Amino acid sequence: MKHARHRLDAGTFGTMGVGLGFAIASALWARDYAPGKRIVCVEGDSAFGFSGMEMETIYRYKLPIIVIIVNNNGIYGGLDEELFDDIRDGMDVTIATPPTSLLPSVHYERMASVFNDSGYFCTSIPELQAAVTQALKEQHKPSLINVIVNPMAQRKAQDFPWLTRSKL
Repeated sequence: MKHARHRLDAGTFGTMGVGLGFAIASALWARDYAPGKRIVCVEGDSAFGFSGMEMETIYRYKLPIIVIIVNNNGIYGGLDEELFDDIRDGMDVTIATPPTSLLPSVHYERMASVFNDSGYFCTSIPELQAAVTQALKEQHKPSLINVIVNPMAQRKAQDFPWLTRSKL
């Protein structure tokens, strides 16, 4: 992220769903101008929900993109499985669960099986390290890594004031 043209983000207002499109464009650029360079797309489960079917494009063109989904069961934050179930048990789900809460611990990595591949499901740092290490070894194919994180955790303070400071 310290080098020019090595980081794309959705900008100050956090436009969700652009990550896979950015990654595809970057991989096509790298094919001609930076052969062997791997593209890593890190996005949340909600953002993946907006454009997850772009995985078909990634697999069709055999783009060496590593997609890492940070899965917190929601938009901004979700509910853990126990709380999610407690809230909706015996209630109308459309009323009981917050609209920003997604189903807990969805196995997005299973989308890779549609393309005769296997993804990675991670619930710990060692599992994530192993998945990224393996994905980096698979130089000529996509990888899909689903990382379950604490849905109740708060955001880490931003270290990039240029990213969060208002441009208005």
